[in-house]
This record gives sequence, structure tokens and C-alpha cells, in this order.
Amino acid sequence: MPSFGWHFALTLLVIASLLKENERKKALMLLPFGILSDIDAFIGIHRATLHNVFVILLPTFALLVVKRRKKGWEKCGKYFFLASSLLALHILLDAFHTGVFLLYPLSKESYDFKFWLGVNEKGLSASFGCERLGEIGEVVYVTTPSPAVPEVPLVNDGVELVAMTAALLVFAVKFVPRKGQ
Repeated sequence: MPSFGWHFALTLLVIASLLKENERKKALMLLPFGILSDIDAFIGIHRATLHNVFVILLPTFALLVVKRRKKGWEKCGKYFFLASSLLALHILLDAFHTGVFLLYPLSKESYDFKFWLGVNEKGLSASFGCERLGEIGEVVYVTTPSPAVPEVPLVNDGVELVAMTAALLVFAVKFVPRKGQ
């Protein structure tokens, strides 16, 4: 499972690359969407409750509610789209690391995407696949949270630490106000 560090680093980089310097408050409001799905480790079924395609649609439904109640919704449409994209990025990253329940609660099957790109005896080669891991209760990592606090790694290794540090620096350089601003 990609830990908090990878999800947070990618969230920081996506936000820093897509928003302007004067959108600091919006950037800070979007940060939780990159890591929101992992709350299901504490409530519901991990990698199912908040790791499915239906969760990606929640910001879109929120936009429709805002659209009906508030004028000027056009200005905030891109932020709702970015929130959905950050949720999708999180779920996609987890789908390539031990799988997710993409269609939960309609289907209780877990899917693990596989991708390989490299060089072999024939030259450059790529492969993509999807493996059905099982259903809720069959897969080892899927458990209903117990009253004890689960162990949630923040940073697993040095590469992740470097990536998270670099992402924090990029985000800070872009959004932290400088003297005279």
C-alpha cells in the first residue's frame, strides 16, 4: 500500500502544478482530498468504503448542489473537478498496490492492477493487467477495524521521504507568502 507520504507528495505536486500563486486558500482546502480515502481504515472496510468509483463523484454532486443554490458557481467548478481528480489519483495509486474494491457496494470483489514497463531480450516491453483478488473477507489486508488504532505508516523509506520533502518544498515555494506580498 502506498503510504501517506506518497499520497501527500503527489497531492502537493498536482495542486502546485495546476493552481496559481494567488489561489493559496483554495490549494490548502484541496489538500485533504488527496488523502481523504484512507479514512476508511478507521471507519467501514478499508480499500472499499472510500476507495471506489462512486467516491470520485461526490465533489461533482456537491458542485450540482452549489450550482442550484449559489450564483457564480462557474468560478469554483474547476476546484470541484480538481477535488474529484485528487480522489481518483489516490484510488488509482492504491489500485496498483494490492488492489481496491472499485465497485463497492455494488460488487464486493477486489481488483489489483498490474503494470510493467522495461527492457527484456526483445527490447522495450510493456504489460498491463488486472487481477481479481477476492471478495471482502477473503483478502488478507481487508479487515473491519478493531477498537484499537490501526498502524498507519506516514513514510516507509528514504525514497518516499525525499519525494515528500521535494513536494513540500515545491508547494511552499509556490504558495507561502513572501515579504512584501
